[in-house]
Amino acid sequence: MGASRNLILAAALTGAGLMLAPPVAADELEARIDWGQRYTVSAPLAGIVREISIRPGEQVTEGQTLFTLDTRRLRADARAGEAERERLRLELAEADREVERAEELYDRTLIALRELELSRIQRAMAAARLARVDAELQKTRVDLEDSVVRAPAAGRVLSVAVSTGEAVSPALAPAVLAVLGSTDPMRAEATVDADTAGRLQPGQPARVRLDTGEAFDGSVSSVGWEVEDIGFGHGYRVEVHFSAPEARLRAGQSARVSLPAAQ
Repeated sequence: MGASRNLILAAALTGAGLMLAPPVAADELEARIDWGQRYTVSAPLAGIVREISIRPGEQVTEGQTLFTLDTRRLRADARAGEAERERLRLELAEADREVERAEELYDRTLIALRELELSRIQRAMAAARLARVDAELQKTRVDLEDSVVRAPAAGRVLSVAVSTGEAVSPALAPAVLAVLGSTDPMRAEATVDADTAGRLQPGQPARVRLDTGEAFDGSVSSVGWEVEDIGFGHGYRVEVHFSAPEARLRAGQSARVSLPAAQ
């Protein structure tokens, strides 16, 4: 009986020119594509760019070699450090023997306590010199590793800012070598009103549709807390991360984002 009354009421409203509201659909918003994250690749040490292994537009994998700096000075420093370390090891071994002889003579009351203490001081100083050279040699080895600049993440090379033979020095200015944009995930940005922002939560499912008709499933990654204008009018920024490994997307492409429907 209740179902019949509802049908009669709906028919009456329709006849009167009033339509029942359909279920609320997911919000679809104008959006813009951007890289999942931008990485500024800088030189970790001063040197001369010996080799550039990338070009703008190329796709790179995490850990791939991007640049190689000249290492001749560092290798010379490493060889000198290894030679000095070997000399100091011999010096420390001799200091150990001197302490052993001094302790034996002291036990036989042939030398004073001060002479024994001086031998121990000499041994401690030799050990300290060896430790300092070990630390310097370790630093040189780290610099040698850093002379090969690798991609911090998989992505696309957006720009290369140096040339082969150019000197770079992070001590003088941020030595930017290149800029990368991560492509998996990609990011779509849109703005929403306060009510929509209040009901969205990171992790909720979303969908990104390109002008070409391609669509990709994703999820809400962040919801802003301050009003801003990113090109779609003032609102709260919503970012959606999505994976499109086979698509050749570019930052700035227009898209539309479907967000979860209001309950």
